[in-house]
Amino acid sequence: MAKSSWKGQFRGQKQRWFALRFEGKDSEINVTAPIGGHKPEFEAWRWERMDRLVELIIPFKRPVYENVVAAFSHLV
Repeated sequence: MAKSSWKGQFRGQKQRWFALRFEGKDSEINVTAPIGGHKPEFEAWRWERMDRLVELIIPFKRPVYENVVAAFSHLV
């Protein structure tokens, strides 16, 4: 798919996943007006249970999220 969509120029992203604990207030998270004048990448956010993440992801990305959930499941 990448070869036809991007004329073979790109192979995707390299990702590193980290588990962090957020101890702040939800009001501290603002994805619609990022600091530094950056253009927003998202229009909304929400907390979600980790056991629901895979079903919420677009199908072609699900295998990656299955691996992430499996790797981090001991932290829940």
